[in-house]
Amino acid sequence: MNHQTLLTNYLSNLQVELFMVSYNRCDTDWRDLDYTPDYSKFYFICEGEGWLKIGNEEYYPTPNQLILMPEGIKQSYSAINDRPFLKYWCHFSAKVGGINLFQILKFPHICTIDQPELIQGIFSSILTYAKSDEVYGHMMAKSKLTELLSHYIMNLDLNQISFINVPVMEKLSTILAYIDSNIEENISVQDLAQIAYMHPNYFIRFFKQQIGVPPILYITGKKIDKAKELLTCTPNTITAIAEHLGFSDLYYFSRQFKKHTGLTPTEYRKQKTVLTT
Repeated sequence: MNHQTLLTNYLSNLQVELFMVSYNRCDTDWRDLDYTPDYSKFYFICEGEGWLKIGNEEYYPTPNQLILMPEGIKQSYSAINDRPFLKYWCHFSAKVGGINLFQILKFPHICTIDQPELIQGIFSSILTYAKSDEVYGHMMAKSKLTELLSHYIMNLDLNQISFINVPVMEKLSTILAYIDSNIEENISVQDLAQIAYMHPNYFIRFFKQQIGVPPILYITGKKIDKAKELLTCTPNTITAIAEHLGFSDLYYFSRQFKKHTGLTPTEYRKQKTVLTT
C-alpha cells in the first residue's frame, strides 16, 4: 500500500475539535517563549511582521501564509517591530482513533496560500459559527475547521507529509494491503493479528487506535465498497456478489449494505443504472 493510500485512510477518519478562534491585531508586546501547548494552532497572516519558533525551526511569516503549530511541540513567538501581525487564528485538536494526528504525521509548518480570500472566508465562517447561538453553530464551526485543514493539505506537496513512526506505519501498510488483496475471503482478526505478530486482543486496540474503527468494521466497509463496484460494473446477481465477497447470508449482506450506503443492493444498482443511462 503506497504513501497516499495510507494517508487517505488516516485523514478520512480524522476528528477535529475547535477550542477558540479570533481575528485581531497582536500587541507590540505579543510574546511567549518556550512553552508547549496541549492544543494545535493555525495562524493566517493578513498583515504585519513577527517571529515564530516551532521545535528547532525559526520562521518570519509573511501575509497570505497559513502556519500550523502542532500540539506537544515546544514553541515561541514574538513581535519584532511596531507593525505586529494582524491575523486570524484558532486553537484546535485533530485526532485519529483518539491519537493526536501530529504524533502520527509530520506536516510542514508553513504554506503560502494561492487564494488568500478563500482562507479568509473560511476563517470568517468559523468565527461566525463559533459565536452563533444556533444549535448547529458549533457543528458548522467544526465543519469549517475541517475544510481549513483540507485546504492546508491541498496546498502542500504530499511528499512533504511524512509518517513519524515508520515501523508502525509499515506494519499497518502490510495489514491494509492484505485486506485489499483478500477482500473476497473471510478475513479474521486472528489472521491479521498473526501478520502483525500481535495477540488478537492487543491487535484490535492497535488497529482501532491507528485507523479509527475496529478491524471487522473496516473489513466490512471494504467489502461493501467492492460490492458497490461489482453492482455497478458487472451483471452478476446480488446473491452471487454476496457469496463472492464471503457473505453466506444474503439477508445479512443486504442489511450491512444498507447500513453503509442507505440503500439496498437492488436500490443501489437501479440508481446507478439510471445515472449512467
